[in-house]
Amino acid sequence: MLFNYISNHQDQLLIISNAQLCPFTSVGYVKSLKKRLLESSWLKAKRNNLSHEFIIPTLEQLIDFVQDGYSENVIAQGCVEIMANLPKNVNINFINGLLDEPKLSVLAKSTICKVLLQQHSLNLIPLIDITILLLAHTPKAKVSKQALDSIKNILVVTSKSDTKKLIDIFDNLNQCELVNSPLMSLFLLSLSSEQVNAVSNHASNMLCVDGTLQVLLQSGFVKFILLANTALHTVEKPEQIVVLMKRTLGEKLDLLVKFEIQMQACSGDLQAFTAFQQQLQLNWPAYENELSSKRLLAGKALNEHLNAIQMSAMDSYSQAVFNLYTYNQYVKAKRVNVGAPV
Repeated sequence: MLFNYISNHQDQLLIISNAQLCPFTSVGYVKSLKKRLLESSWLKAKRNNLSHEFIIPTLEQLIDFVQDGYSENVIAQGCVEIMANLPKNVNINFINGLLDEPKLSVLAKSTICKVLLQQHSLNLIPLIDITILLLAHTPKAKVSKQALDSIKNILVVTSKSDTKKLIDIFDNLNQCELVNSPLMSLFLLSLSSEQVNAVSNHASNMLCVDGTLQVLLQSGFVKFILLANTALHTVEKPEQIVVLMKRTLGEKLDLLVKFEIQMQACSGDLQAFTAFQQQLQLNWPAYENELSSKRLLAGKALNEHLNAIQMSAMDSYSQAVFNLYTYNQYVKAKRVNVGAPV
């Protein structure tokens, strides 16, 4: 089946891959793209008497694809589409096999990052160690043991955690080039408002304005939206700031800025940044009381129990972070219930 995907459906795989990173593309829409790919690949296989059975590819097959010059992005997306139709234990064994093969290190990273973006990721997150997520998302080839040990503490931070410990976690995330990443989001969403302020104050001494704003916005506190908006013309990559604002507010951003302007700004249109800034500043006072005290991810409260329709309305990246956060909170609550230290 992977041969069929790679040989005949590269364009569809790339469309799915890009859609999962777009803040305007819902999980439900991505699901429809995946269904379309499945149908077209099945028909192609039937017409050409090819196997349409879902079987995990061998490491030798994957090495051949890489050596033949196929994009790791395309190969990884093909692997993920196959994994979506296989049991969890098969998938986790496949991931472990990728990690153990030095020739597939780039493909392993890409595949794990994409697994996190899948609609069914909540089923796999309990089986994927945070160390694996860290190694998959950092561009660094090697990560020190100190950094690994520190970042593992993300899973146990609470509103009572020592500030020095939190600063150490942030510094190690920063050193691993993970300022804007699911792991940074998970870390910041686990902190209180006072802790976020302490980490952000430290971050402002370490990072440029872009990086500091990225830290603030990943905390989910809506009160930072106006600050980020006023800085749009002073940052190097304003489109990244707009994306994070969208991932905080979700469809609630439509109350403040026209949808078309949001899309244009996210694509880097210079004129759109001005229009975005002006519209948000103009409309903010009408919604300030409603929004400024909230903490949101994709427009949803962190403690909100979402149904399938609400989850499908999220973008894939936000849903991945939401799933990470939800599972982490479940683990912390379970530890408290059994009397284990958090």
